Amino acid sequence: MITDAVPRAAGRRRQYEASDAQHTLALPPARPLQRQAERLRAAMEGAKAVEVRRSGQELLDGLAVFYGVPAPRLRVLGVRPHAVREGHLTYELFGDYTFAGSVIRAWMRTAILGKVTTYRGMLSTVLHEFAHHLDVKLFDWPDTPHTRGFYWRVDALYHLALGTPAEKRKPLVWIRTGARWRIDWTKLR
Repeated sequence: MITDAVPRAAGRRRQYEASDAQHTLALPPARPLQRQAERLRAAMEGAKAVEVRRSGQELLDGLAVFYGVPAPRLRVLGVRPHAVREGHLTYELFGDYTFAGSVIRAWMRTAILGKVTTYRGMLSTVLHEFAHHLDVKLFDWPDTPHTRGFYWRVDALYHLALGTPAEKRKPLVWIRTGARWRIDWTKLR
């Protein structure tokens, strides 16, 4: 994970800084979210897009009710859009969020082999895109950049959904790389 660069324009920079500083997020009750995440896991095992969409939408609906925002609409698609250059994968899109219509798209098949992605990969994608939705609908930000605060919010929802015990969670550790920050994975393993 790597953050977006800090924007130069003053207004966008202030919003970026607000997102970066937002390290707290009220979290929904654990059990209902974990039950919804478990239904998503079962749907992923079945490898049927319609079931994955249904269970993923249920999870998003529950989160939207808790946060008091309109629920985004989930579309589950096939093979991830990707680019290959000189025989190497250079780009792969796991999901995205469209402001107009509040639509989350998540691809459930890997780019090269077309295999069904892992449950944790799909859960992470859906929650990542929902965090973009919260930036727009809950925090009323005009943009939704990838900041350290953004990734913290995704991480909190992800581990709550998985039921990761507090003693097994490690805080995100960041390394500055020029104008961006990246996760120090060596500190999280």
